[in-house]
Amino acid sequence: MLLKKNKIIGMVCAVLPVVLLLACGTVRETSGIVTLLGEQESASASALPVAGSYAGWEEEEQTVFVHICGEVVYPGVYEVPAGSRLFDVLALAGGFTEEAAVDSVNMAGQALDGMQVVVPSLTAAEKAAEEKAQERSGLVNINTATEAELCTLAGIGPSRAAAIIAYREAHGGFSSIEEIMQVDGIKSATYEKLKNKIYVE
Repeated sequence: MLLKKNKIIGMVCAVLPVVLLLACGTVRETSGIVTLLGEQESASASALPVAGSYAGWEEEEQTVFVHICGEVVYPGVYEVPAGSRLFDVLALAGGFTEEAAVDSVNMAGQALDGMQVVVPSLTAAEKAAEEKAQERSGLVNINTATEAELCTLAGIGPSRAAAIIAYREAHGGFSSIEEIMQVDGIKSATYEKLKNKIYVE
């Protein structure tokens, strides 16, 4: 009986070192994998972009420069975002003065780079309107003239006058005096006789 116990103890002692060696090897191997994963995670983390690193890729906002002068509180050159309207520029310039002819400038117009906006005074606007009226004295506005008024023009009889009226009604009016040559019966020779006698408005 004692002999059997000694044999069993001897076998345990012989096997135990092998088990311990295998266990240590597994731990070392496992430990190596953990380290490798840690290194891979660290490498992956270093490869990730830093917050804000793509900021340079974003396009810079486009701006335009507009010179506004005349009857505004603070005349000058103003930088505004592209696509702004002239009322945006006017706001930066402090608005109109009391003497401004506020209806002389289309404040809903788009602000374009390098443009100059001159806001006239009431006196200057009235004077310009008078001069314009004098220049057009005796001229015929082909967008509003009656058939009788059109017939006062050289080379225009009742049939051509009717054709002019029909054309402007069909096309929403003339955009320039040169467009009158699109009317049937009116060619370049007739236009040369008319160009100093007509205008559009």
